[in-house]
Amino acid sequence: MPWIKRNLLFVVGLAVAVALLGFGIFFYLLGNQSAAAAVDEELNSKNGEYSTLVESKPAPSQENITEARQQQKKLIAFREGLRPQFGALPPQDSLDDAGFKNLLDLTVDQLAKEADRNGVRLPKNGENSRYAFTFDTQVKQLEFNQKSLSPLTAQLLDIQDLCRNLFEAKIHTLESIRRTPVSTNDITPTGNYLAKKVTTNSVTGAAIFPYEVTFQCFSSELANVLASLANSEAVYIVKSINVERGSIESESPAAGAPSGMNQVLANRYGIGGRSGAPPPPVAATRPGEPILDDKPLRVTVNIDVIKVPPPAPAGKKG
Repeated sequence: MPWIKRNLLFVVGLAVAVALLGFGIFFYLLGNQSAAAAVDEELNSKNGEYSTLVESKPAPSQENITEARQQQKKLIAFREGLRPQFGALPPQDSLDDAGFKNLLDLTVDQLAKEADRNGVRLPKNGENSRYAFTFDTQVKQLEFNQKSLSPLTAQLLDIQDLCRNLFEAKIHTLESIRRTPVSTNDITPTGNYLAKKVTTNSVTGAAIFPYEVTFQCFSSELANVLASLANSEAVYIVKSINVERGSIESESPAAGAPSGMNQVLANRYGIGGRSGAPPPPVAATRPGEPILDDKPLRVTVNIDVIKVPPPAPAGKKG
């Protein structure tokens, strides 16, 4: 006892240290017990998943795994057999800034000439600017994001083929074309773009490009447009068609042209000194006169174009 009294501080410190050591051992064991319980729970979960797989029908036996691989090969062969039926995405490594720029300028120029040759009125794009078929931003650029070249080229080729189908069907006026934006530069004009996005099928890798086209025509031209899309080599899926009354107004009517007939229609139907097809039907001038009165239509068509990726290089699995 005298020794304890003389070394009271030491004894108290030793007692505190022993107590802290005991608490440390207790919390250490408690923490390990919680970790062990979590490991046991995860192990039981994995065992349950394994039991479910083993007891399922069909079970993942070697025979079934072999059969699944054979079915996968058949699916790949089926996909490759359908590839010629769809348009292909341009290979990424085959494109560069100069090549795309040259293709864009050439395509826009050719489409403008084809529209003029077929008597189709294009949207106005300023006093001296030509209509760029939604590529207003790109025609002013000299450098492009490499990742955007493939989808931009695919959209350019889609619009080229789509416009040719419309022009050959002899529509009267192309009001607008809308596509999905590809890069951050695709901002203005906002009327060129859809809120939709290009989607890709995870199984086949096919890309779906949505478009919206608005034009004016008569009912016979609309029938020609749909027939042309159905017979096109590209895979067009017409999602919706909205038809309303059109309004083809006169701008510079030719001499002798009826009121309301614009110059494009006058040239097309041989009014004002230009020979061609007979003029469109007009309203009857006498009561009871049997004559067809076809009204102009304003048509908005939403279309999806399906494209597949290029074939995988030899030696690589699809």
